[in-house]
Amino acid sequence: MLIEVKTGANELQAAQVEAYLDVAREQGFNAVLTISNQLAGTPGEHPLTVDKRKLRKVSLYHLSWSQIRTEALVEQGNKAVSDPDQAWILAEFIRYLEHPRSGAAEFEDMGASWVAVREAARGGTLQPADKGGIDVARRYEQLMSFAAMRLSRELGVDVRPALSRGDMKDPDRRLQAAAAALAEIGILSGGLRVPNAAAPIEVTADLRASRIRCSMTVDAPNTGRATTRLNWLLRQLHDSKGQVCIEATAVRQRGKGPVRTLAELRETPKLAIDDPRPGAAGLHCLAIG
Repeated sequence: MLIEVKTGANELQAAQVEAYLDVAREQGFNAVLTISNQLAGTPGEHPLTVDKRKLRKVSLYHLSWSQIRTEALVEQGNKAVSDPDQAWILAEFIRYLEHPRSGAAEFEDMGASWVAVREAARGGTLQPADKGGIDVARRYEQLMSFAAMRLSRELGVDVRPALSRGDMKDPDRRLQAAAAALAEIGILSGGLRVPNAAAPIEVTADLRASRIRCSMTVDAPNTGRATTRLNWLLRQLHDSKGQVCIEATAVRQRGKGPVRTLAELRETPKLAIDDPRPGAAGLHCLAIG
């Protein structure tokens, strides 16, 4: 395997990586691994687009320094390394990565196109094919990937961006769809899949409203009255802040259901029940602020 490593603001270039793929094929190496501060939209993808013909005999892999740091912190947090010497080496490696001079940077901003794209999205002048919009959509994917890493560090589990199989198979189509949605409605959408969580966490950035919304869709129990199902959900959110909102949606209901804060529902649960008949099964929890 050939390995190319970059630190700081130095970025990988497609022509350079393709040259390494050619060398690997000629010399009989089976893979090329790149390491840099560039993030991919999801684990397993590469941040660069290269000639696919060069990948017929040589595989291409990528690790970001953020991903390496995340894996090290999760291993340390879970005490997965039992040997004292190896545990010390791991701790020193983490300390090195966290030093400003290591060149291992985290996700810092939305890129050079962010301000212009944000204003164009607010004004309704952004077009789906604008390069700036595509760049911002790509950066938002990287932000979701970095958010998954940060959650992994906090929880000690493997949090990943929530993507369908189709989206994972066709990153270009996924990116074009995201850029089109940004131009049409001014919204960037993503999600995080946390092991053993009730549902993926949906993260939506509304550029026109200057608002970020995190939400989770949870089906209530299939038996009992609507109030019983709502009380079940309130018990699950016993430790949540009162500003969290609940949107209760009945089966076959058209449009949005009533939205109330947890503080209000803890006092009067029936405020969230638009249709008191046993049909109200779906509950949508939105975490705001």
